[in-house]
Amino acid sequence: MALPLIAAGLALGAAALHESTKNHYRNLELNRKNDDYSNIYHSSITKTPSDTYDNGQTVTPVFGSIVCCEVYNLVDHTGIWIDRDTIIELSENGLVKAISYERFLDDRSGNNMFVACDKNHNPIVIEGVGERAISNVYTYREYDVVNNNCHRFVHQCLTDSDKK
Repeated sequence: MALPLIAAGLALGAAALHESTKNHYRNLELNRKNDDYSNIYHSSITKTPSDTYDNGQTVTPVFGSIVCCEVYNLVDHTGIWIDRDTIIELSENGLVKAISYERFLDDRSGNNMFVACDKNHNPIVIEGVGERAISNVYTYREYDVVNNNCHRFVHQCLTDSDKK
């Protein structure tokens, strides 16, 4: 008899926590837009991409943009945008490959792709990133979920240096 009441209480609590977290991220976004970092008590990273906390802002990636999507609401997957038909990624089998936007989101939990941007929502692009990504297509890397993953591949494209 008490089980339905407990379940209802947990559901209400989760909904309230979710709404509180959404408000927190909205406030962080407003502060970021206004360059007011005085009341931010987190690290220098104030927001992570998430389908849950969508602010409605749309950004069109450009050649060499860093893009990411959610994977099962736990982690994210990154790649380098070339065009709508071409995103360069390191897959979990260790192959660097060119895939489409649709394939980048396929079999992942997120519905959106996110673009690394500055505070004015302009894609951040470092010279040579796209070319370095393209030059790695069809190469193989010994994939490791922690030490040699898609983020390390993107970092290598950004810096032209392969470091942990």
